[in-house]
Amino acid sequence: MPNTRVAIPEPEGKNLLGQHVLVTDDDHIAREIAKALLEEQGFIVSLAENGLDMLAQFEADKPNLILLDVEMPEMGGFEACGRLRAMPGGENIPVIMMTGRDDAEAIEQAYEAQATDFVSKPVNWTILVQRIRYLLRAAKTFTELERSQLRLLSAQQMANLGYWDWDLSNDKLYFSEQASQIVGHPFDATSSVKKYMDVIHKEDLELFIEEVDSKALKGKPLSFEYRVITAEGEIRCIRNVGEASAVNAENKPTWYMGTVLDLTEQRRNEETIRRMAFYDAVTGLHNRTAFMEELTLLLSFHKRTNTPLAVIYLDIDDFKRVNDSMGHHVGDGLLKQFADRLVLALRSSDLAARSGKSDMLARLGGDEFTLLLSGLRDQADAAIVAKRIHEMLEEPFLLDAGTGTSKHELYVGASIGIAVYPNDGVDTDELLKNADTAMYEAKRGGKNTYRFYLDDMNDRALERLNMESGLRGALDKDELSLDYQPQIDLNTGQIIGVEALLRWNSLEFGVIPPDEFIPLAEDTGQIITIGAWALETACAQLKQWQEQGQPALKVAVNLSSLQFRYGSKLETMVATTLEKTGLEAKYLELELTESVMMSDVDKGIVTLEALKAMGVIISIDDFGAGYSSLMYLQRFPVDTLKIDRSFVQGLGVNEGDAAIANAIIVMGKSLGFTIIAEGVEEEAQLQFLQDKGCDVAQGYLFSHPIPGDQIPAFLEQFDRDAFVLRRSAVS
Repeated sequence: MPNTRVAIPEPEGKNLLGQHVLVTDDDHIAREIAKALLEEQGFIVSLAENGLDMLAQFEADKPNLILLDVEMPEMGGFEACGRLRAMPGGENIPVIMMTGRDDAEAIEQAYEAQATDFVSKPVNWTILVQRIRYLLRAAKTFTELERSQLRLLSAQQMANLGYWDWDLSNDKLYFSEQASQIVGHPFDATSSVKKYMDVIHKEDLELFIEEVDSKALKGKPLSFEYRVITAEGEIRCIRNVGEASAVNAENKPTWYMGTVLDLTEQRRNEETIRRMAFYDAVTGLHNRTAFMEELTLLLSFHKRTNTPLAVIYLDIDDFKRVNDSMGHHVGDGLLKQFADRLVLALRSSDLAARSGKSDMLARLGGDEFTLLLSGLRDQADAAIVAKRIHEMLEEPFLLDAGTGTSKHELYVGASIGIAVYPNDGVDTDELLKNADTAMYEAKRGGKNTYRFYLDDMNDRALERLNMESGLRGALDKDELSLDYQPQIDLNTGQIIGVEALLRWNSLEFGVIPPDEFIPLAEDTGQIITIGAWALETACAQLKQWQEQGQPALKVAVNLSSLQFRYGSKLETMVATTLEKTGLEAKYLELELTESVMMSDVDKGIVTLEALKAMGVIISIDDFGAGYSSLMYLQRFPVDTLKIDRSFVQGLGVNEGDAAIANAIIVMGKSLGFTIIAEGVEEEAQLQFLQDKGCDVAQGYLFSHPIPGDQIPAFLEQFDRDAFVLRRSAVS
């Protein structure tokens, strides 16, 4: 390379300034001349004396272009260029080979080594600089194009989008790589529309052919949705959009191009949302919302056709007993199997609308189900279905009780109420209400039977009104009372407290269960007055026992959600009651459920802190059955957690209940809470609770709730030593 200076034109623009050129030549003088000339043109220049040196510098510095001499010691240019192309990032970098051999063989070798260009020595730098600029601009354009393609590919992948071309002249179908991935087949399986039709879901094939015939072949835009089956057998939902991009002299399409969009995940999510909105999670049946919509539609049809429509309302008899004695998981299993049998009963009937599909069934909530019957000739047809349901309930349900051994056999019945349009109602609410009324009449008639609605069944509604009226006068008539259930310290065997439980012995209705009259009191607001009476009565009773010299006990009183929402009025009521009865606050424990406290967290915290400031003990009742939020639990000023009886009754039977109970005990004690277990009825339950460190227990194993005047005698005869011995026997 001659040691002369040459005149080189100024660079065009500044977009190539600062580009890095690596000059590789074993001739020291040639390298320095190249460096000086290129730096004068604004390039950054580094030097390498052979192929090995060049490869090392490329890996370290990643230059934008390489000038590479052919003849060099240690490693020549041809070999170095070949190795460069195999290195990461070296595939596309411009390489100009410099050779003193001006022959065809040298040129061929340069291109076989994948060189971008070549120049002969001595170098004409005026021309070479222009070549360098051209190659750098081309490389930059190529890089930008490559990045653009990568961005497009990335966007298509994120959007689950691919593109296709269809040559109508020879039925050649071209799928992009992403499109092939979407349909789940290799290119050769989709190389023509005829072949592509083999991967389309059979149920959608007619739609596909119709779209092609009526639109594509006539040059109209395409946009439709269908399903394909991948090579692995997966069903995917896709949207096909396309339009003609070329036509012949007769204005007929010869080329179509378009996109395929994978909608599988979107449709799956939509179906999930739809099922959450309209289907019951436990049974898979429609929920109340869907049922009411369906009833409205069917009722409109039957009004137009003047034909009867039956609404059947079902309730599983004694379902609460199953839940309470065997646990909610068993109850859920029963609900699922019960629903399955209803589906069978309806499918075997030729009366159900839509050929007896299960979407005519719904679970309204709890243990209540409804179904619709269309095509009735008379009421006897509805009775046939009701009888078929009862026949299917004659076989026992086999339920997993969580013991890990055999299934648990359980026989259940169903009370069924039937209301028929138009005689028993002309709108959705009236029909459903009257079917419900008939169902309760079936329960009153001995359960596991059915009743058609009759006008005189409204007497039951009147009975509720009478019960409500009777409850309003229950305090004045001295019909309300408190029973007390002892609470046992599991460490000492001593009775340390009692829970006050409300009772109603009506002169008109007899003994009314708490789960009937307490919800009624809450619905009507009477719980405020009754709750205040219960609190004062319990405090006064405990104070009386103390004055009689009985052991120092505490009394637990339940608060309703309505009472708790009273806020400052509740604080005033408690303070007034303690002052009036003379009971020290430390002996009073107020019980609230999780759901009650969570109804208004901030306000609830203020109320509880005010009660705590008085010295009152705060307890969360039925813990584990509601929110069970550790975050909120730490915020509430709580002293005691009461494990929900459903978990206690599952101990020794259900591993899940045992795990939950243990977790509550461990968590509660780590936070400094006293742990109480309610509903203890068996020795095995007691043993588990003692082994896990539970503090206090109550339940039928120790004592049923008893009247207040019997507590002193119970305390006197209670054999603590017998309890301690029992503990030893089971430990």
